[in-house]
Amino acid sequence: MNITKYLIILFLILPKINSAQEKSELDCKIGFETIDTEIETQKTVTYKIISSRKLYTKESFEFSEGIIVISDLNNKLNSNEIVKTIATIGLKNNLSKMTVFKTCDAIKIYFQGVKPTSEQKKYLEENLIGKVNLDLYKSLSRKEKRRNKRKRELIGLVSKEACEKIENEKISKELIGQIISKTSAQYVKKIEKAYELPFEKSTIEFMKDLINYLIIDCESVKELTNEKND
Repeated sequence: MNITKYLIILFLILPKINSAQEKSELDCKIGFETIDTEIETQKTVTYKIISSRKLYTKESFEFSEGIIVISDLNNKLNSNEIVKTIATIGLKNNLSKMTVFKTCDAIKIYFQGVKPTSEQKKYLEENLIGKVNLDLYKSLSRKEKRRNKRKRELIGLVSKEACEKIENEKISKELIGQIISKTSAQYVKKIEKAYELPFEKSTIEFMKDLINYLIIDCESVKELTNEKND
């Protein structure tokens, strides 16, 4: 298959796949995991990452922000033990920003599209375990930091080039996918090198990162993606 056509197909289907995955994660009946805490008073906790999205920082695209439910947290744990427990989950799942609740009902209120009532707000406050930020980038090796930098610079370069073509030429939304795909096709060898994966896998991962970054970085792509998900 022609590389440009392959990238166009990826551009069209990835937003729908990501949207479907996000919706399925809101199911709080299944998918919980158990993790060791190394805390004497509660050696394990049961948790589920309800929602996560990558954070696109100046240093790295490797880490994510997550909304988590911990269903069996011991109320007797002190604040340091709670932070340590949440940090353990973050380290395992590459989460550098976490908002953690006791119940799925609280998360449903958190995600609802309308302002919570005073009763709902009180319920949220009572069931919020905490918010924790981790500087995971510092824990990376020099090799990992170099690899992250290559990815970051490549995606930034392609994003800027594609967005300039879209914005400056005022191209119709139907052609945006073609512009992004044709621009990306010029960097296939660099994509494989940056992601250190075979062509198909590296291209899929690159397009996921590129689309998510463009949604933040390029207004026209943000509008197009919102229309696809409506």
